[in-house]
Amino acid sequence: MKIVQALNGHTETQKPIWIMRQAGRYLPEYRALRKKTANFMHFCLNQEMVVEATLQPIVRFDFDAAIIFSDILVIPHFLGQNVHFKEGVGPILEHANWQELLQTPIHEDIHIIYESIKNVRRELDSQKALIGFVGCPWTIASYMISEGKTNNFEGLVALAKTWPLFDRLMEKLIAVISDHAVRQLKSGANVVQLFESWAAAVPVELQQKWLFEPTEQIIHQIQKQVPGASIIYYGKGIAQEAINNLQHLGVGFGVSQDTGLSTLKNTSVCLQGNLDPQKLLDGNFKGDVLNILEFSKDRPFIVNLGHGILPETPVSHVEEFIDLVRSQQ
Repeated sequence: MKIVQALNGHTETQKPIWIMRQAGRYLPEYRALRKKTANFMHFCLNQEMVVEATLQPIVRFDFDAAIIFSDILVIPHFLGQNVHFKEGVGPILEHANWQELLQTPIHEDIHIIYESIKNVRRELDSQKALIGFVGCPWTIASYMISEGKTNNFEGLVALAKTWPLFDRLMEKLIAVISDHAVRQLKSGANVVQLFESWAAAVPVELQQKWLFEPTEQIIHQIQKQVPGASIIYYGKGIAQEAINNLQHLGVGFGVSQDTGLSTLKNTSVCLQGNLDPQKLLDGNFKGDVLNILEFSKDRPFIVNLGHGILPETPVSHVEEFIDLVRSQQ
């Protein structure tokens, strides 16, 4: 599996490629499948639909990895905080009974995700990696506390600093997220990616406490229970800081488009990224891709976007992107 090899430090000429949110709304076959249920969380927990959605981009593009179709917000959902998705708005989470939530174990129905992983692994080509994923504690906590996607991270940070239950929530999430990652790997995922989507909102003086220490605990738990596990950490907007703090753990690092790869030229860890999704949408990406391939020459690297693919992206642009990457190597 090319992605696993890259994460293990191999520097093959042909770099593996997949894209974040590759099973999604830019695909007409996904949109047709999605119409079969109005409730997005129900869609994420329907094993038959999850298998189909996960495999759609492999069938169409022959990516080097599939990523299980799910959502980082399955964690609050299975902790008892109801999650629903509103068109044009995004996720909305109900107000939580924090004392109850902090004492309640995660609901056993989360096993549906692990069954879906087993089913995908059975159908996926043995040379293709299957990626599982989890959100990191700060990012998931931000959704839970804000009851959705916040536009006021300054207010959220101020609240988290003084809220007496914040540390307990983070501890709870560290334990639950670690277990979720481990169970995905034990169910057949070959790689797990840790998403810290809102990393850049954390003030520098709190990055250790809210980002890197929780992530290190999670990685240690994964590595303890699944020795040799392949792990990618994606901290949007903080690639250099993440590498400085976590590279000793032997994981790969996703790089968002707001970090220039040239600033990371002295690192030897496996990197992943970092084409701007907007450029893929516009079709103005050839120069950027060639720069990525030049940078990644003679180093372990996974070609990807710097963030999730935008829903309006033409399928033809994705085909051109993949063809360009594979034709240059």
